[in-house]
Amino acid sequence: ILKNNYTLRTVLSPSEKGCFVVIYMDRTEKGELMIYLDNAATTSPIPLEDMYRDYEKDGWYNPSALYKGALDVEKELTKERDLLKKIINADNMIFTSCGTESANTIIFNGWKKEGGRKFHFITTMYEHACVYESFRELEAQGHEVTFLEPGRKGYISEEDLVKEIRDDTALIAIMHVNNETGAINDIAALSRAAKKVKKDVLFFSDGVQGYLKVPFDMRDSEVDYYTASAHKIHGLKGTGALFFRNGTPLKAYIHGGGQERNLRSGTENTFGIYAFYKAAKDFSEHFDEYTSHMRELRDHLDELLRKETDYVRVTPDNCAPHILNVYFKGMRGEVLLHLLEREGIYIATGSACSSKKGNSRVHGSIGLTREMSECVVRISFSHLNTLAETEETALKIHEALSKFQHFIRR
Repeated sequence: ILKNNYTLRTVLSPSEKGCFVVIYMDRTEKGELMIYLDNAATTSPIPLEDMYRDYEKDGWYNPSALYKGALDVEKELTKERDLLKKIINADNMIFTSCGTESANTIIFNGWKKEGGRKFHFITTMYEHACVYESFRELEAQGHEVTFLEPGRKGYISEEDLVKEIRDDTALIAIMHVNNETGAINDIAALSRAAKKVKKDVLFFSDGVQGYLKVPFDMRDSEVDYYTASAHKIHGLKGTGALFFRNGTPLKAYIHGGGQERNLRSGTENTFGIYAFYKAAKDFSEHFDEYTSHMRELRDHLDELLRKETDYVRVTPDNCAPHILNVYFKGMRGEVLLHLLEREGIYIATGSACSSKKGNSRVHGSIGLTREMSECVVRISFSHLNTLAETEETALKIHEALSKFQHFIRR
């Protein structure tokens, strides 16, 4: 092992009768194979060399300054902002550092606070942690929050929502695409239904997994706030977007020099924004091609895996093109993840933000038992993945299952 520069790894997986031990040699450090299928967590960035040359030449000025170089950068920011808005037909947007900051800005400062009055909020049990934990914080502050559960159907229906709206409901938050299952919520229909019951209720949708993956026209809906994150579409980490309607309440979450319409102070991350723009421009120009390709890969893998014993697809039929959530009875997801990792194939057991917490909140909300949840894996694609990679992944999953499935569940 040492002679060949392999890395020795050991995986301990608790079972009902002790523990299951896997010892293997990690070949990926030798560069023999790497298939990345965790694109819902993050994506590989678009080529940066030419972009950085442009930035190094004349894109590094502070856009708040008054001389020509800075004013030119400010014009570029306007162009980049306009494209990102146009993709979903949004009225306004501000740049943030990430989807989490955008969500926190909305949940804590995107509704009308009236002195010490307490309000009612509606969200779901399978929101991303940045939304779910924020509403738990509002609960701790004395507000009341209703957490909807999608159940086995996997999505929130209009009936689920409208019966929970009250006179004191201030904000509703329902994600566009679930980051673990890929389920799509019809946020246009949900927002319209909500406004029919209470005209002035505000509606926010976390669009981090939906932006440029699922068609959405913000102006053709009643959605007031929507969020996106650059690194989910091959941009860079550290750049996000908060889209909002004209006239919707929104107060600054970060105070300082008054950048971003006095709503998000701090010098803009101009290189990160430029990368966000370039990635979004490429994706929007090839939207049909990219999404069709991801859907083809996902469906092909689904078809290949259906031949395996005790295979269950968790992802519903109405889903985003890039996510496949499945489980194999008797094969712990974490064990399968590491068995594939040794072959240079990278998948996930769930959301990257909850993977180290053993968090099954999402799985529980869609009706999976704890035992099922332990066996779930998430495989997520980008337009850069290939059919050959999909078939290799199916083959390696088959090999892992043939050796280890049901071994830990007697």
